[in-house]
Amino acid sequence: MKFVLVGLNHHTAPIAVRERFAFSKHYLPEALNLFVDGQDIVEGMILSTCNRVELLAVTPHESSQGVSCVKKFLKAIHQKCDGYDEHLYCYTDQDVVRHVFRVAASLDSMILGEPQILGQVKEAYATAQALNKTGTLLNKLMHRAFSVAKRVRTETKIGANAISVSYAAVELARRIFTSLEGQTVMLVGAGEMAELAATHLMSAGASHIIVASRSFDKAVQLATKFNGSAVIFDRFRERLPEADILIFATAAPHFVVRVADVAAAMERRRHRPMFIIDISVPRNVDPSINDLEQVFVYDVDDLQAVVENNLRERKQEAERANRLVEEELAAFVAEWRMMAAGPFIAALNAHLAEVAQSEYERHRKRIERLGGMSPEVEQYVREVILTSILRKFAHPLIENIRESAAQGERSRLCETFGLDVRVNTQVQVRWMRSA
Repeated sequence: MKFVLVGLNHHTAPIAVRERFAFSKHYLPEALNLFVDGQDIVEGMILSTCNRVELLAVTPHESSQGVSCVKKFLKAIHQKCDGYDEHLYCYTDQDVVRHVFRVAASLDSMILGEPQILGQVKEAYATAQALNKTGTLLNKLMHRAFSVAKRVRTETKIGANAISVSYAAVELARRIFTSLEGQTVMLVGAGEMAELAATHLMSAGASHIIVASRSFDKAVQLATKFNGSAVIFDRFRERLPEADILIFATAAPHFVVRVADVAAAMERRRHRPMFIIDISVPRNVDPSINDLEQVFVYDVDDLQAVVENNLRERKQEAERANRLVEEELAAFVAEWRMMAAGPFIAALNAHLAEVAQSEYERHRKRIERLGGMSPEVEQYVREVILTSILRKFAHPLIENIRESAAQGERSRLCETFGLDVRVNTQVQVRWMRSA
């Protein structure tokens, strides 16, 4: 049996192409039923996200024919997708295993180390399982992939550092405050990035949020989302002493808060630390505020510098993660090859048993002429003596089969034991389905 994977992702195709190949969640079950037909494709799953579409298959055919079957299905389903071969990648056998491991471990993601892809892979696998489209090989591969992803997450720091501007704000806040528990956040402006930063801060433990916006209705709406309070924009300075963390994100072309505003607030705060994040362009916060004692001001460039440094660290961790993937790949391939020996061993045992039975029947009449055997003796001959002889004869052959399987020498197995490749393929298909 062969692994085959055909797909495209953010590395190989723009969004305009990816969306042509996407499978909607509603249509996915029907597509899977058509994809895994039990003949060309005996096991399969489909992963479809905004950044990738991949069809993973187990096929009884040789690799090139298996790839052709998957491509044929993909183009039949998406009838307007001819001429996009340049965007597709095709993997077979152990290259499939490596790719699946890397995807699950978020080593092939647009944002290196992001955790969402693992959940998406698990969901795609669960869908295929629910429709009975997986079997021994695919189950083994996916369970190992989830194990690899966990190991990468546990043994490396690939997901430890923020690589989004909004989450970098949380990382910086943690450097200033011993804990974010009980801290108050003030959001001045209600842009998407500011809201996202506030979301991360509240998730990290901040207890209260104050929202000021030139649109008071929007301020109320956003404050309600966080169970906070809204304030009229022109009066946000009056609430500055309450804020431990301030996020400025307005469209104003000038500073909206100055040194005197913050200095007065710090007096009322008794100089407890204040963290100010200015993600506006042009800047909303007078940079000289940073000269005040216990006030820490960061702008977009500062946040981006944190992101770039963290990204470099993630890339270094990715090198360690890739080494783990290769280690797991070698172990999986060895197990997979040993599984491949099963049909050959079964075929050999069946053949030897058939020969033994034939020879026994051929000599039975002569035994009867010599006086025959009692039913008990005949049963002993059949069940003990013949079985013992067969096992001793088969043992070195089975060891040879296993050695050949471990080396991936399928053609040698067929030649050594006189097994037709087509017959053997059918044996494998039957064996895999009964396993």
